[in-house]
Amino acid sequence: MIKHPANFVETKNKFDSEYKNLDSYTANIPVHLTVGKTYKIKGVKNEPNEEFFKWQFIHSIINSGLYPKDFLGVEVHFPKGNKNSAPIKFDAAVFDDSTWFEYYTEWHTKKTQESLDWLRKHLLGVIEFKKENSKDIEGVYNQQLKPALKESENDFCMGVIYDTERLYLFQKKGANVLRLDEGYNTKEEKSSTKDLSLHLTDAYYKIPSLEELQKRIYSIELDRSKRTIDDLDLVTGFYSKQLTDGISNILRVMDKVGMKSQRGYEILIQILALKIYDEKRSFSTNPHALLDFYKSDDETKKINLLFYITEEERNFAGLGDDTIQNFISRMRTLYNEASQRYHYILNRTDAETIVWEKEEHIKIISEVVEQLQDYSFVKSHKSDLYQIVFYKFANEFSKADKGQFITPIPLIDFLVKIVNPRSSEKIIDPTVGIADFLSVSFVNSNSKLEDSNLYGVDVDEQMVRLAQLNMLLNGDGNAVLKTKPGYGSILSKFDDRDELVDLQPSLHKNGNWHNWKDQTKLKLFDVVLTNPPFGDDRKFEPKTSRDKEVIECYELWDIARSGNSIDLGLVFLENAYRILKENGRMGIILSNSIASIDRWEIAREWLMKKMRIVALFDLPSNVFADTGVNTTLIVAYKPSDKELEKLQKNNYSVFVKDIHRVGYEVRTSKRVKFFNHLYRMNEQTFEVEQDGEGNPLLDEEFTSTAEDFKNWCLGQEKLLQDLFIAPK
Repeated sequence: MIKHPANFVETKNKFDSEYKNLDSYTANIPVHLTVGKTYKIKGVKNEPNEEFFKWQFIHSIINSGLYPKDFLGVEVHFPKGNKNSAPIKFDAAVFDDSTWFEYYTEWHTKKTQESLDWLRKHLLGVIEFKKENSKDIEGVYNQQLKPALKESENDFCMGVIYDTERLYLFQKKGANVLRLDEGYNTKEEKSSTKDLSLHLTDAYYKIPSLEELQKRIYSIELDRSKRTIDDLDLVTGFYSKQLTDGISNILRVMDKVGMKSQRGYEILIQILALKIYDEKRSFSTNPHALLDFYKSDDETKKINLLFYITEEERNFAGLGDDTIQNFISRMRTLYNEASQRYHYILNRTDAETIVWEKEEHIKIISEVVEQLQDYSFVKSHKSDLYQIVFYKFANEFSKADKGQFITPIPLIDFLVKIVNPRSSEKIIDPTVGIADFLSVSFVNSNSKLEDSNLYGVDVDEQMVRLAQLNMLLNGDGNAVLKTKPGYGSILSKFDDRDELVDLQPSLHKNGNWHNWKDQTKLKLFDVVLTNPPFGDDRKFEPKTSRDKEVIECYELWDIARSGNSIDLGLVFLENAYRILKENGRMGIILSNSIASIDRWEIAREWLMKKMRIVALFDLPSNVFADTGVNTTLIVAYKPSDKELEKLQKNNYSVFVKDIHRVGYEVRTSKRVKFFNHLYRMNEQTFEVEQDGEGNPLLDEEFTSTAEDFKNWCLGQEKLLQDLFIAPK
């Protein structure tokens, strides 16, 4: 069972609190050949010394449940090479057997070669501690950690450098020593020291458990039919290579059976929905019994997972085999249960998309299950899930360049935090793309938002399919996401029954959208978050009479167009205003020219007559990988006419900030643009700074700007405070 990753941080914080006023620590694990040795953990100025951080780490990995204490030793001595060589000293070591200390004692007292051989075969991890603030991590790695790792005779051994709470994780992989998080090895298995991203620390949640290390070395017989969600591994960089290879195998099978097509991708997303549903159903046999105190022993047990495939099932000769029929029956049972929850992804009946009698379909399903059955999507850190799983599928789904899917999440996260969607609010992105605004809103709410209150529209079916996958991985799978080819959300709006209805130009000119002759009522939203197309190269220029009828539904076409065209950004700005409820909030990304140049002055005047502008954030060019495009984030809310008039008379203030540092830069590789992270450097130590959970900090102004904005809100009208910063 894998422990919750936050446990290390919690345990470390408790250690700090308990020992901040103490100057010694008594070891509860062997120190070389001694048990119960006491260490001074404070220096001459009563500041924590290297021993403090050593025991902080050891204490935390033990008391978080990651490692039982009888598998660990401190100041472990091995001879270099043969038994008569001078010793190599590990600050700490991890073994795979709790009897290690017996062999260690026998080696040091009797020099028994068999005991030394046993120790080398059972060495799982080596730990080095330093209090040097990373001034020479490369030296510690090359001169101490690498030689120590080579003492293990296993093909895999974990290496750790813990330097004043800065964590670096490594692995010996055959003859190579690499970072444990595969994403840090810039040249993969060919990475040399300079390719290991040694300027970047590892977050604490990436520390693997003893069980995970053992799995990497030993083939453990698994009965997958008796596992619950607690038995699954977290998706982290530790498994990046396996997951990447697994996803490649899935796509290879789809290609081999001729299903790298719309139908194939539909099947893939539906099976991923089954995976997530299966994990969630595993939490409890009785989800309606809310209080564990009142549950029987059976009710507190977690349901065994159904999303698995046995070796016999995997090696089926034909669909007539009983083994594969057992697998199909299990998947269909899961499908029919899950379809009651995921209405927008799964069909009412299990045979609408999947033909269970077609071997090609079963081969895809069995491959997906085989490659993903050992990992938990529900428990995993969302950023790892996004990078390791979502992007790899997303790049394959696209007909276009891969660069379009590498979204600048720091910017999206910032705008979501400013607008602050909460609780039961209904949120829409009218140009939903891959649903990053919706997924980040859900994640930032700590799952307090209801997926069914998240809405999106896009003209591209591929995008909506990706959005569904995004919301499955990061949300709850029930977001209302619709494809509308052609004019998309320019013409089509959600009604009060969550169906798309088209505006009728004869009834809805100049923004008169509520003039329906039947019982149609448009749905109005609490929040609009969107990054619509904008700029001269994406202007709306009517070419047909139908185009002209559609664009005449917008008041800004009548009063603010430029010749015979209008910037699409303005169209979506008006759309956002008209689909908001009274006091609804908007966060929209537009060309800086809309917010500044004379050409669009009438549009700005229109906006100020309709909404209370709250904030304007100017961004540097290229934040969305569009060369030369300067952008502005506009944040506003829609008060009543009376309230807006009062605010205008009082000459309300607007929060304005020019943001220069966004935490990434645009780079190009093989003609594909991507976002390269930029990290914050400490000016005294010249090291990358990290947060309280060990994550490297991006060099960005979003975090401080969001805090400044919240403080500014405290001096504004109560309605603004209630909308943007008051808890709900």
